[in-house]
Amino acid sequence: MDEQVGKPPVSWNDTFIGYRVGNNFHFPGVADKIKQNIGYLTTTGGFKYGSYAFNVDYRVSDSANPEAGGPNSGGAQEVYSVGRVTASASKIFGRQVGYGVIRDVGLTGGYEFGTKNDAYAQRARMLVLGGTVEFALPRGFWNLTVGARTESNHNGIVGADVDYDTAAHLESSWLYPFRLGSVPLIFRGFVSITGPKGKDGFGVQTTTEYLTRAALLADIGSFAGQPRTFYAGVGYEYWKNMFGTPSDEAVNTKTSTPMLQMEVHF
Repeated sequence: MDEQVGKPPVSWNDTFIGYRVGNNFHFPGVADKIKQNIGYLTTTGGFKYGSYAFNVDYRVSDSANPEAGGPNSGGAQEVYSVGRVTASASKIFGRQVGYGVIRDVGLTGGYEFGTKNDAYAQRARMLVLGGTVEFALPRGFWNLTVGARTESNHNGIVGADVDYDTAAHLESSWLYPFRLGSVPLIFRGFVSITGPKGKDGFGVQTTTEYLTRAALLADIGSFAGQPRTFYAGVGYEYWKNMFGTPSDEAVNTKTSTPMLQMEVHF
């Protein structure tokens, strides 16, 4: 796909593998900062009636976040997948529905599934549904979805499954390609905000959770005659009240970490 300059075609796809690493991750109840190596596979695209985005992360922690069994058992591993499908009103009705700063509107549904082999042993199962607005940009995209999220999970510390209350949910994602001199760049990321969802497995009332991740990547493949293929740059993740845990209930409920990041697009 040609970096989504202007209005994207009806059908397109961008599939890529990537790697990012950061040294200042945190998890509630874990005293030390954690290094994580993260590999990921992502596919995004458009089809006749809308668009889609699917991602799976494979995250490996260092010994500060060990596998279940103790500090000598090695760093924990986690698999986490996110998927979204948006039905586009403009594509379904065959005419431009948006006006002015709004390019399109639609309905987005999706999931988040995860599993991790540390002592907490999370097994996240989430569903998301909401209305979506896509804003009109000269290139790239920017959308906003407002709706609700359901969640069930597992708390290995107390040995119980937890069904949370349905929570208000807002998410936004963007991609903007530009140039800095002769260097083609993309600025890409998302923001996710989930409201209180009842009590967690410890009986603690949850609070609003904030998560954002962004990356500034250079198209280094363009210097070797392979544009939009090889990217490298920096990323940043900020996560406040992780899993809805209030900061006064556990240590290290916030992550703020820069990352190095690279990708290969097919």
